[in-house]
Amino acid sequence: MSFVLHSYINPTGAFASDVFEAIDLNNQALALTRQGDHAGAEVLHKKALKIKERAHGPDATQTALTLNALGEVQYELGKYDEAETNLRRAVTIRNGSAANSLDAAVSRENLAQVLEAKGHLREAKETRDSGKPNSIACGHSYCPGATFNFSQLQACPKCHCVYYCSAKCKQSDSARHTPFCKETEL
Repeated sequence: MSFVLHSYINPTGAFASDVFEAIDLNNQALALTRQGDHAGAEVLHKKALKIKERAHGPDATQTALTLNALGEVQYELGKYDEAETNLRRAVTIRNGSAANSLDAAVSRENLAQVLEAKGHLREAKETRDSGKPNSIACGHSYCPGATFNFSQLQACPKCHCVYYCSAKCKQSDSARHTPFCKETEL
């Protein structure tokens, strides 16, 4: 895999303006997400993505941040194919820059949740397992933890494709996970 380093020394005014506009759009989108306006958030994240791809490049970590946020919103909207596309890009970028980072683990978990929703439990498990042994996110999106060593996690006893750091996180995620959970041999 090749890497491109975008170095900005004395950026142009237009570049700085674009970067700040994209950040502002992402922040507005996050506010809409917190208010439950996922459709509005999707529109703003898409605008921010276009700017970031132009300013930073399509494979930049800044671009991956927006791809991940866009994928999360699309998941909430039930746009699983679009979410999968954007999250796969985010995972590729984040794994390439720092596979053991929290950002990479979160993007892998988000992608795995989309794959679960699409009925692809084996691929969801493989996506999560790609962070082994030291960079796996808890399956509960609002887990207060960070990344975990695989030995610290418990698999769902029925499908074995999602991991939790505690019984509390498993219980908190049950409304999301239960509709997709089915006994399977992985």
